[in-house]
Amino acid sequence: MQRVSALTGVRVKGRPADAEKSLVRPLRRHLGDATLLALALLLSVRAAFSPTAAGDYTVDGQPALSALLHGNLHAFDLARPAMGDLSLLVRAPFAALAYLGDATPLSIYRWGVLPCVMSVALLGLWLASIARSRGVGWFGQLLIVALSVVNPLTSSAVTLGHPEELLTASLCVGALVAAVKQRSVLTLVLLGLALASKQWAVVTVLPILFALERGRMRTLVGALAVAAVVTVPEVVGSPSTYLRNQLSLAHEHLTESSMWSWWWPFGSNGTRLVLIEGAAAPVTLHHFPRALIASLHSLIIILDAVVALVIAKVRGLPLRRDDVFALMAVVLLLRCALDNNTMPYYHAALFLDLLAWDALTAARLPLRALGGALVSWMLFDRLTPGSFGAVAPLSILYGISAALVLALLLRTFIGRSPSLLRGALGRMSLSARG
Repeated sequence: MQRVSALTGVRVKGRPADAEKSLVRPLRRHLGDATLLALALLLSVRAAFSPTAAGDYTVDGQPALSALLHGNLHAFDLARPAMGDLSLLVRAPFAALAYLGDATPLSIYRWGVLPCVMSVALLGLWLASIARSRGVGWFGQLLIVALSVVNPLTSSAVTLGHPEELLTASLCVGALVAAVKQRSVLTLVLLGLALASKQWAVVTVLPILFALERGRMRTLVGALAVAAVVTVPEVVGSPSTYLRNQLSLAHEHLTESSMWSWWWPFGSNGTRLVLIEGAAAPVTLHHFPRALIASLHSLIIILDAVVALVIAKVRGLPLRRDDVFALMAVVLLLRCALDNNTMPYYHAALFLDLLAWDALTAARLPLRALGGALVSWMLFDRLTPGSFGAVAPLSILYGISAALVLALLLRTFIGRSPSLLRGALGRMSLSARG
């Protein structure tokens, strides 16, 4: 390309300033993408290989995963892990890499954790790219990627032996983001995989479907088909074991309540030893009637469905972007606060929902996610029973914090437009009279 010299009027070779900028901008963007990708990979490896013990994995996922690694499909069919098949199938190829060296139960667990942590990192990268398209700067994108992996809830899932929670959480929130962007095929695939990963993903079905403008029933049927395809091998291998395990997970749960539950203050005193970093530690747990615990999961699902249907009736379908993420946060928070055996990592999906909400709506920084990470760190890491004193004050503090967050989320629906809510309630009343 040639340009005219301002001094001599002679045409000289060169590139205009705008052409140079057009080359520099893509280069910077690619460099930024490479940096974010490297950061996501580095943080994922660090998180996956940080635990010094496998927690619940030794009595939960290990028998099934070990059977897969040794090609014993019959033993895999008879195993009864508290999860779907997907995370075990995803973890198996990575866990097999441990046998390239000195394979130990801990090294096998660490390698199996890696793809689960990478799933939240990949979600973070996707959210960062969405934020960039909205004009969020590189530092904001960096925070989104870093927070997706480095937060107290990821650490809790890895340390306590439940990396499948991270995989399920990333699939559920990824399905929600895909639904908001009206990518129905991607929505049904991610939702189906989430349902095949962990049973609690069912509470996210309605918020995800309500984000779609059309094809909700088709998406639901497709998601169920994807979940069925993943689950079929286990069902065919041992139908009775599969059915017994699902009924057990739904109704036969521990009769105690952890301190991170709204139920805890209403139970009777008791203690139980739990494994924390490989060491047995006494934890105060309150006991409840078995009949209540047996129906609790069903009640949570029903309550979440009722809340979602009421919000859909009041706000109309499809739900607006803020309404979608707020509804998702509400059902996930209720799932955490009302489960009797809630652990910190239960809140991982709620945190990722806040992060996605920031990525799609925040102007500069993911402030909701930063606030969520801070509250999680204070409740689950900093204010432990040993440093805070008795368990009761900490449990009450969790209950109050969860109630305040729930109130803030509900304000998303009625705080900005109470007249809309009153009008909707009035219309519902008139239709009932008619």
